[in-house]
Amino acid sequence: MLLALGLAPAGADSAPGPDAFSRFSAADAIVLAVRAGAGKGLEVRLAVYDDPATFLEAPASRHHATVGEDGLAIVKVEGLKAGDYSFVAYLDENGDGKLNRNAIGKPTEPFIFSNDIKPKLKKPSFEETKVSVSPGEVVVLTLRG
Repeated sequence: MLLALGLAPAGADSAPGPDAFSRFSAADAIVLAVRAGAGKGLEVRLAVYDDPATFLEAPASRHHATVGEDGLAIVKVEGLKAGDYSFVAYLDENGDGKLNRNAIGKPTEPFIFSNDIKPKLKKPSFEETKVSVSPGEVVVLTLRG
């Protein structure tokens, strides 16, 4: 199954079924295909959250992958059971390992929350960003900058 999140604009690949991303599916993992556009060679960093109480404070796991020629970073997250998770990804444009922000706290590097939540004046909640996924599924996230 494919979950397409953060598509701009939503297109043919936003529906489950045979598509360009299903080739990344792994029976023993949840795979995240992060669209990073022109970030070839840069690192995408991804945090997985499974608990509303620790959302944005203590991720269940952290991952990273290099953006390939096709503009995708593929992250295979093993060991997750079927359930609700929130994913947060960003493109580490300067390689410092953190999401850089401006003086008022707005991210200066492309990022995405699952469910394509776009924070305005406050951080989103786990409930707003959670998605129900199972091993074998591919979640597609498109970074926004």
